[in-house]
Amino acid sequence: MSAHLTQLIQVYTKGTQAWFEDDQDGWVSASVVSNATEGNTVKMVFVNDQDASREHMFEGSLVELDKQKGSTLPPLRNPPKMEDIDDLTDLSYLNEPSVLNTIRIRYQRQNIYTYSGIVLIAANPFARVPLYEPHVIQQYSGKRKGELEPHLFAISEDAYRCMIREKTNQTIVVSGESGAGKTVSAKYIMRYFATADDKETTGKASKSSGAGMTEVEEQILATNPVMEAFGNAKTTRNDNSSRFGKYIEIQFDTQYNIVGAKVRTYLLERSRLVFQPEIERNYHIFYQLCAGAPAEERERLGIKDWTYFNYLNQSGTGVIPGVDDIEEFELTQSSMSKIGVSSETQWHIFRILAALLHLGNMEIGGRTDATLAEDEASLQMATQLLGIPLMEFRKWIIRKQIITRSEKIVTNLNTTQAQVVRDSVAKYIYAYIFEWLVVVVNDSLSCSDPESVTAFIGVLDIYGFEHFKKNSFEQFCINYANEKLQQQFNQHVFKLEQEEYVREEIDWKFIEFADNQKCIEMIENKMGILSLLDEESRLPSGTDQGFCNKLYSTFNGPYQDYFKKPRFSNNAFTVVHYAHDVQYEAEGFLEKNKDTVPEEHLTLLQNTEFEFLSTVLQAGAMATAATAMVETQKKANNTNKKSTLGSIFKLSLINLMDTIAQTNVHYIRCIKPNEAKVAWTFEPNMVLSQLRACGVLETIRISCAGYPSRWTFADFGERYYALVHSKHWDPHTQPDIRALCSAILDTHILDKDKYQVGLSKIFFRAGQLAYMEKLRSDRWNQCATFVQKNARRFITRIKYLRMQTIVLKLQQIARQRAGVQKLVLLRQERAAVVVQKYWRGYLARQWYKKQLAFVVNLQTAVRSLVIRKRFAMIREHNAATTIQCLVRGWIVRKQYHAKRQYIISIQTCIRQRIARQQLVAIRLEARSVSHFKEVSYKLEHRVNELTRNLQHQKEEKTALKEKAVAIEVRVKAWIQQYDVLDSKAKELETIIGKSNDVDSQWEILQQERERLQQEYTISLDKIKGQDKTIALLSDQLTQQKEQVSKLRQVSQTVMESTNVPDVIALKKQITSLRAQLTNTLHQPSLTSKRSTVSRTGQKSSIDTSSDAVHELCVGEIESPKEKRWEFLEGEGFLQDMLETLVVKLAIPFDGQPKERKDIVFPAHCIGQYVSLCWQADPTEADRVLEAFCDAIQKHCLHRSEEEDEEMTSTHAFWLTNTQELISVLDTFQIDASVIIQRSSTKMITRLNLLQERIYTQLGKDTKRKLSKMVSTVVDSQLVPGFMTPDTGRTKCTMDDLTGLLSHLDRVLVCCQVDTFVAEQLLMEVFKYIGVACFNDMLSRRGFNSWKRAMQIQFNVSKLEEWCKSHQHNDCTLSLEHVSQAAKLLQLKKTTPEDINIIFDVCWILTPAQVQKLIQQYSVADYEDSIGHDVLKTVASRVNSGDSLILDSVSLEDCPLETPEPRQQSIDTYLPVFVSVQSLSLCVLFIP
Repeated sequence: MSAHLTQLIQVYTKGTQAWFEDDQDGWVSASVVSNATEGNTVKMVFVNDQDASREHMFEGSLVELDKQKGSTLPPLRNPPKMEDIDDLTDLSYLNEPSVLNTIRIRYQRQNIYTYSGIVLIAANPFARVPLYEPHVIQQYSGKRKGELEPHLFAISEDAYRCMIREKTNQTIVVSGESGAGKTVSAKYIMRYFATADDKETTGKASKSSGAGMTEVEEQILATNPVMEAFGNAKTTRNDNSSRFGKYIEIQFDTQYNIVGAKVRTYLLERSRLVFQPEIERNYHIFYQLCAGAPAEERERLGIKDWTYFNYLNQSGTGVIPGVDDIEEFELTQSSMSKIGVSSETQWHIFRILAALLHLGNMEIGGRTDATLAEDEASLQMATQLLGIPLMEFRKWIIRKQIITRSEKIVTNLNTTQAQVVRDSVAKYIYAYIFEWLVVVVNDSLSCSDPESVTAFIGVLDIYGFEHFKKNSFEQFCINYANEKLQQQFNQHVFKLEQEEYVREEIDWKFIEFADNQKCIEMIENKMGILSLLDEESRLPSGTDQGFCNKLYSTFNGPYQDYFKKPRFSNNAFTVVHYAHDVQYEAEGFLEKNKDTVPEEHLTLLQNTEFEFLSTVLQAGAMATAATAMVETQKKANNTNKKSTLGSIFKLSLINLMDTIAQTNVHYIRCIKPNEAKVAWTFEPNMVLSQLRACGVLETIRISCAGYPSRWTFADFGERYYALVHSKHWDPHTQPDIRALCSAILDTHILDKDKYQVGLSKIFFRAGQLAYMEKLRSDRWNQCATFVQKNARRFITRIKYLRMQTIVLKLQQIARQRAGVQKLVLLRQERAAVVVQKYWRGYLARQWYKKQLAFVVNLQTAVRSLVIRKRFAMIREHNAATTIQCLVRGWIVRKQYHAKRQYIISIQTCIRQRIARQQLVAIRLEARSVSHFKEVSYKLEHRVNELTRNLQHQKEEKTALKEKAVAIEVRVKAWIQQYDVLDSKAKELETIIGKSNDVDSQWEILQQERERLQQEYTISLDKIKGQDKTIALLSDQLTQQKEQVSKLRQVSQTVMESTNVPDVIALKKQITSLRAQLTNTLHQPSLTSKRSTVSRTGQKSSIDTSSDAVHELCVGEIESPKEKRWEFLEGEGFLQDMLETLVVKLAIPFDGQPKERKDIVFPAHCIGQYVSLCWQADPTEADRVLEAFCDAIQKHCLHRSEEEDEEMTSTHAFWLTNTQELISVLDTFQIDASVIIQRSSTKMITRLNLLQERIYTQLGKDTKRKLSKMVSTVVDSQLVPGFMTPDTGRTKCTMDDLTGLLSHLDRVLVCCQVDTFVAEQLLMEVFKYIGVACFNDMLSRRGFNSWKRAMQIQFNVSKLEEWCKSHQHNDCTLSLEHVSQAAKLLQLKKTTPEDINIIFDVCWILTPAQVQKLIQQYSVADYEDSIGHDVLKTVASRVNSGDSLILDSVSLEDCPLETPEPRQQSIDTYLPVFVSVQSLSLCVLFIP
């Protein structure tokens, strides 16, 4: 036994942990229990660390172990400190279970990244982790690899720094099986390059300064959603599996800014388009299109739910949990826009995709020969969308043409062959769309100046090794690509290992590693699998079985280690790949390799009428031709033959490997930790197989073949310094670290071949560190034993001293406690005597209290018994007295009620008789003409009396005004006199210097001023009293009006019941009285207008006098408010306001909704004007509002016919402003005085009248317009197939009618008309339409028929749809008569039972109307005539009082129910479109 083997065996001491293989966990940890060497046999017993009941046994021969250099010994487990290390190459024991355990521990701690030398291992967490935020990107920017935790950003930064430092191109290879996270990793790598901020490179654009990403960087990131939508799909292992490989070159300029990119793709899985296994999906874009397309495009392209299409519903899965296809579709569209694909082009692409889905829905039938119906809906839709002839396409789907030298032979295809042709066309088109997208992406990402590109970083996202239950041509190509990548990876790792040894200047020998060159040669050589496949594909009679037979015969010799024939299949073959043996089913290999489309279909597609499809096919053909150019040049004799898919993929892969070979490569191996895609779940066996397949363990094996363990001098000395004497490492002597390491090595490793000392590191053979760890553990055990010995001695002595001290203290405490107990006993005896004394006294007192309580209770009981007996006697006496009282009272009341009832009965009979007599007399008097005349005379007398009262009030008011003028004149005279005296007083003061006489005159003037002020105040009070009297008379006049109206109703009732011959004369008299009363009632308003005009000239004098008095009182100048009032009261200002706000105002109607303040500003301006007038003079406010009302009425109601078309918006505008002005005035009067409230009430009444007139005019104009086109509802014929002879009555259409209604509704909305008013107007309009149409149907003979009813019903439904679309659902009730009349004409009318049904359905129609419609019904040739029994049944239901036609809606009358005013304050807003020629509007809002 060699010394090396002895050294290895000695490592397995008791407690040492090692690894053993396990079926469930891959490897399990166990600890050594015993290690015995007996003769030539080594026997070790281990106990499982997780389950102590499990034992593991290792037994081996020393000879065999020596031959194998101890490689079969159980792999040792690393110390716990080393198990969470971030680089696997730094492990003390670098073996397969240690690698797996480290990855598992880091994954359980949610560290998904781990280094393995130059490789980054990334375990998919299947959950969102906060590792890719912008601050994380900036954190890794500028950091060297190893400074921070392992991360793909660190690999990206390393590649970027290598490109800058070495001036060479870089490649990042991202590999792994499906679902491991390759696509996401590649996406984050590109995001890092686009968003990382490089602060070290001069000229590099900063991202943190706020500029953000450039357009090129945004486009690079936008390629991911596009390529994923068209090239990714849901598989059993991954919800977003890339079904193609891609290599993205990110191009940099001299300042290392991203200036462009280039994308190359490899082997799109075309067969997925036409077939998907269970729980898998087609490409994402199809499901996004079905879910996110707008309704209009869905109808145009015939798109329905994904379950409708055969190409999408085969697997039964169409939804990915947690993925919203609608949002993904929007993301795809926005990404395509970013890379330069316009919206129109996008929908061209979606049109082609929809055509492919319809191709898959074509039903090809037939038992022998295939058949395809010409009227197949999917066929028609597909050919229409593709722009190709239907008949030609159908012909070449079910037939094929064979061209010989002399003739062309057309034969029929069977059903399976026809379906293959259909699917090949679909795959051909989709592949070319994908190629076209790649070209578009490259065009948009390419650098405008190619010479500025100095370097690039390539990101290779390619499919990992695949091994399914059924493996076909796609899996073969994918695994072939992985063989090439694995070979390149092994060579690169070996190259780095050699460079490390050379750099450290150590002696080394050549390292052997597993080379898969033989397997690659078997696939791609001249007589390899791909060549044989191409040869068989070009044979006219080539079959999959023939291809298999050629493989069996060709690879039966030199490649038998890499090629196997399955035992139970003659149509399959097995290739021994580096990762796993894979059995491929040959079925479909030839068809997929040829990937051919019949020439006839190619011709049809190239001659398509759809220009975009032709462009796509040309671009795709050019891309394919460029890829196959090399092979075509090599094979000059086969220039007329098409390149196969296998040969194209082979050339693409060779070019890729050449590109990678010319760059510096960085590797990221993605690991899928579990099959179920559960977050943070680790399946060791699955991970272990992936580590073997991706080459990580091969990297470790290569490292172990040389010097796998490498320690720097500092690390080695720090860990193993305890193995030598302290003189070598005493810190006081400042030892040399290299000398310390040499001392350790010379002392403990005698074989110089087991290690090599480099320039900066020490390299160890496999197992040497385990031996060093054992020595270190033994040394530390010795030190621990020495420390334990002395520590135990010290602890024992301390324990003895403490026990001695405790004993002394215990004795002291025991004696103390004995004395205390004795003292307590004495105290207890003394206390017992005292307690006995007090207890005996307590018992005696208790006995006494009991005796006393017994005597008291006995006395109480006796006394209470006596009292109860006495009380019972008194209660019985009182009860007898009460009963007697009640009985006597009841008897008296009964007698009284009987007498009273008798008297009331007599009075009732007498009064009843008298009332009958008076009733007869009143009736006779009421019927007499004389009584009626007397009532009329009284009414006339009352009217005359009211007129005289009003005249008297006017005269008094005029006298008061004259007196006020006289007072004003006197005030002016006194002011002038005061001014003269004041000037004289000032002169005298200057001359004499004394003011005695002036003071006396001043006092006289002051008294005179006070007297005049009192007179003026008294006159004002009188005027106010007169105003109150006028208001009181107005109220009395209103009451008289009500009495007159009641008398009018009574007179009308009397006239109806009177049959006297001179009733006509009385009617004439009443008419004349009404006229007189009307004139009398309207006379005050007219008089007030005249008086207002007459007062205008007097206002200035009155205001002058008031201003003078105010100046006399206060002695100051006029305020700005009084100046503003002088400006406002002028007639010019009122005219300016009328022109600005009414006459010349341009109504802002352009069909778009406006803010309410832009519409109602005239009302607020008028309200502000009126409020200012109220504050100065309420009568002036009445005049101003009357002027505005007259101007608005003239502006709205007296326009020419030419302007009639523009009046709708004018009416609506002023309808809104009138209602707004009413609300403003109503709000203002809440806190105003009584006079202002009365004036406001009159104004609101006037405005309500104006609002009703504007509303009536708007309704009249609308109904007048509708009268010309309302017959369209009855005459218009829009339903084809039910046409009847045209009546020619109207030239309008239903669109004209709905257009008029839409215009009206738009005007009402834009002008902010109150919803309550708008609903009334539309209800009135639809009532007019319904009544006019129904009466029109009743008045026509021979017009009503079944076809005509269909047309009318359709027209009515259009009106109802208009109502629902404009939220006027109540308006449809007005069309119910027309709708039920149309239903009546459509129902069967041959039996009496049919008539019963008609009456149930048409419940709103009266029997007379039903009879009229049935009588006028025109029976068609194909209908049964209406029998007499039917007409008789209808006639039996008709009543004499039933109405036939509906009451017509008047064109002139349009009643309005005014809405309640709301609380609205005055708004000072003025819009910019108001043309203000003066400062009028600005003056209104001066504070």
